[in-house]
Amino acid sequence: MTEPLRLVAALVEGGAVGAAQIAYRRGDEIVHAAFGCAADDHFALASLTKPAIALACVEELDLDTPCRSLVPEATCEATLRDLLAHQSGLPADSPDARRVQLDPAAGWPEVAAAYAAVEPVAAPRTRRIYSNAGYALAALMLERATGASYRDLAGVSFDGTGALEVREPGLLGHGEPLFNGPRFRALGLPQSGGFGTARGYLGLLEAIVRQPAMLENQGGALPGGVEGFMEWPVCDWAVGMELRDGKDPHWTGTALSATAATHFGAAGTLCLIDPARDLSAVVLANRGTYSGWMLEPGGWPDICAAFAA
Repeated sequence: MTEPLRLVAALVEGGAVGAAQIAYRRGDEIVHAAFGCAADDHFALASLTKPAIALACVEELDLDTPCRSLVPEATCEATLRDLLAHQSGLPADSPDARRVQLDPAAGWPEVAAAYAAVEPVAAPRTRRIYSNAGYALAALMLERATGASYRDLAGVSFDGTGALEVREPGLLGHGEPLFNGPRFRALGLPQSGGFGTARGYLGLLEAIVRQPAMLENQGGALPGGVEGFMEWPVCDWAVGMELRDGKDPHWTGTALSATAATHFGAAGTLCLIDPARDLSAVVLANRGTYSGWMLEPGGWPDICAAFAA
């Protein structure tokens, strides 16, 4: 068993998570394994949904398309590139949109309309604000441009039927859990509502590798980050994925190359692409990140160090 597999297996054996899958490609070597579950069991991807939406946008649209050219009702003056690189000036989320999400009579059209009405909190390209609102707008642009649902274009499933339950999932609101709840799973939100397997997601990462813009910094050296978790004076971000650069602290630790692209999801999911090592990898687990378990010994930094060794 390779060291990354051993560490992921230990997360399950030690009870840190209930189940986990890992898949990675290093050069010509492809490895995948499941612990505490089957290889075809689906995990809640949480924000690992965002790179899937970004890839669909890159494949279907010009990144410099103004948001309001496709969504004229939006208050945001940013481009699609700005939305996907979290430099649109939109806030992290919207209380109004959250309220709509809890309304059992509301579907994606109503949620999308609520996000289109969100007011920016900064000018475009002045700050990196990790934004669910931005990805909701990007998905709406994708639909308006193609006439197809983002669910059919994103390359991940939005059907949570039978997916593994997430431990400590957090709340959508008013007692409705994130990731596990029937309302959350019915919504299939473009910023967080995807489901999949590690082996399937590795294929998506390989498609991202073939899109150069998705591994290049956008917007210059902007300050910002993930509000309430980690923020930096310089927060490089590509189209869809964060760029490791010299950020400290960081959820992957210190071993990955400066050019590595990463993303994580609050359901306990992590993906990375390290071009300097010809490496793509994904680790899916079923425990919410709110307790910080993934940063403890044996967690993501140690797993990433094992990938980098």
